[in-house]
Amino acid sequence: MLEFKNQIVHGAIFDMDGTMFDTERLRFQTLQQASRELIGVEFSENYLMQCLGLSARSAEQLAKERYGQDVPYAEIRQRADVLELEHVRNYGVPIKKGLFQVLERLRKAGLKMAVATSSRRAIAEEYLINANVYKFFDVLVCGDEIKQGKPHPEIFISAAEKINLSPAQCLMFEDSENGLRSAYDAGGMTVLFKDIKTPNESMLAQAQYYYETMEDFLIDLNQFVPVLEMPELETAFPQTLNQLTVGIHGFGAIGGGYLAQVLSHWDGYTRPRKIIASTRNPLYQSAVNAFGTYCIRYGQNSFDQRIENMSVIDAHDLEQMQNMYIESSLVAVCVPEEALVSEAEVIAQGLYARYLAYEQQEQPLTLLIILNKIGAKQLVMQQILSRLQQITDEQTAQHIMDQHYFCDTVVNRMVSKLSDQKLYRQLRIKYNMFKQYQLDEDLSVVDLDDSTALNAEQEHQAGLYIEDLRRNFQPSHILQSMDLILFNAETDMPIYVENNSPLLAKMRQMILVDDIANIQLIKNRLWNGVHAMMAWYASLRGHQTIGVAMSDHAIRKFMQQALAQVKHGLCYQIPKHASELERLAQSFTESCAYAYQDPCARVGREPLRKLEHNERVMGSLSTLLKYSLPFDVVLKGAVLGYIYALEQGECEQQELLMHLQIQLRHMALEPQLYETLYDEMSQFINQIIAGKLSLQKFMQLDLQQAFS
Repeated sequence: MLEFKNQIVHGAIFDMDGTMFDTERLRFQTLQQASRELIGVEFSENYLMQCLGLSARSAEQLAKERYGQDVPYAEIRQRADVLELEHVRNYGVPIKKGLFQVLERLRKAGLKMAVATSSRRAIAEEYLINANVYKFFDVLVCGDEIKQGKPHPEIFISAAEKINLSPAQCLMFEDSENGLRSAYDAGGMTVLFKDIKTPNESMLAQAQYYYETMEDFLIDLNQFVPVLEMPELETAFPQTLNQLTVGIHGFGAIGGGYLAQVLSHWDGYTRPRKIIASTRNPLYQSAVNAFGTYCIRYGQNSFDQRIENMSVIDAHDLEQMQNMYIESSLVAVCVPEEALVSEAEVIAQGLYARYLAYEQQEQPLTLLIILNKIGAKQLVMQQILSRLQQITDEQTAQHIMDQHYFCDTVVNRMVSKLSDQKLYRQLRIKYNMFKQYQLDEDLSVVDLDDSTALNAEQEHQAGLYIEDLRRNFQPSHILQSMDLILFNAETDMPIYVENNSPLLAKMRQMILVDDIANIQLIKNRLWNGVHAMMAWYASLRGHQTIGVAMSDHAIRKFMQQALAQVKHGLCYQIPKHASELERLAQSFTESCAYAYQDPCARVGREPLRKLEHNERVMGSLSTLLKYSLPFDVVLKGAVLGYIYALEQGECEQQELLMHLQIQLRHMALEPQLYETLYDEMSQFINQIIAGKLSLQKFMQLDLQQAFS
């Protein structure tokens, strides 16, 4: 049962041609070709327009009136059916946009559903099966099964009876004048869609609801169906594919190991028919395209989730990148900050190509900005606009920017990508399985260092593995039972997204927020800041991954203390977000405990950038100082970051101290506090580097007392 605009609905009865499928134009073409072949005269556009919604008998009578009693209408129609079926079998049924989403919502609302079409059953069944929508309907009533065709109400009355409902309990969907009159006289709740023929006043009077397109009805329908709850980790993706294509600009850890899942869950009713992802890694590209799928591994739950309908393109190929932006309804931009300048040029080229492809008609694209930075959207938009202005004039560039929906995001999942060496080893194992020999071969014959790139021989061999697998991939083949694991991920499900696009209204895995800046601040300080400080400490103590480091009591204690101090500062800074703080802090702790595949080197990279005054660590230190709150643990974390930067060779010691001085100056501290902080922090750094102060003793110091 569905309550739609204050009406209780129990059933839905759909016309087929022109309503669900964009076949009326195709039928015009095939009837004209068939009539030309058989009688040497092409049926006129006017005659065909009058036939819209008529049964075969009624259309034949009209043909005899127009073209003479001897017109072989049955033969013409039969020939047209052959031509039409041939076209459909070759190219598929042209489906109205939004149909799959509408059918899924009506079905999930518990409605009984039927088709009432003037087409013959053989044609109707083939179309419904070809379009993969037959499964939605309980009953099919066809033009060759009734005595009186449309505009007589018999077909709709019969369909309602067959689903055990009265016509008044059913929404009846039509596109033609004759069909609408049939539904109206049957007593149904009439829904009219515009197709070839613009509706006249009589039609509009008989239509209880009128929509230009199926997508317009979907927008209305969405107000009366529930937003499905956040999925569990092992919740299956929707079975039904809609007609949308979506893109992931950057098939890295977050793009492939998180956004692909978000886009596959979509709204819980349907999911995109195709996900296009870009990468500069040829091994990942060829492997995914050969297997057709890949998996995200959730070690915490011993669960591998398969991502399907994925096509990976070469990020170096501008034409492919432009096509992704042209075809997609949504693109998740998952690029690191250091690559933003070069990638902004590609995005600008893509948006300009879209502008030209749609002949300057507005086709809004939703862009999710996945960048681990406060104010990421503004930074990205500035870069894209700058590149657009180099391609076209300023007015056009601004117009292109204005027509699209840019949405900031906050990601709370930790994901790590397999190294090329691990992928190579996995491909070799799967290749041996594929060949079905030496399944218990000792894989220790070749000692591979996971941290290194492939050598030339390994690259060549991996290419051979993939090509052989791709060539031999067939339905029911052994490859279909193989899972290609590309990412290791933690289990946090929600992604926070700025509520700035109508496309996102029903997204199942998204939490839409109007003011995302505070959520970004929480993520930056609570997750990113503590994560970085923890990784620096863990690396300096010799740990390789976050999960293993959590077994070290000293690391675990430091993480908990740093988390508590950062959370304390945020409670003062943004008190209305206390509930999010608690949830995200708990989620962070749980994620770290199982992050056995998350390298400390990845988390701790670029320490000097992360130690800038407005960034994740110094930002928290500044807040704690502002509110006179305990700050000693965060200060230790900052010192650890500088030590780590020096050990990694990111800078010389003098440059490092200059960096510290500049950041403290930007924090607008009282002169005395600034001097004290700089003197103490630089002294600790110098002593640790010189070996005069051990890391262990430094971490045991009571710095709060020293600054009191």
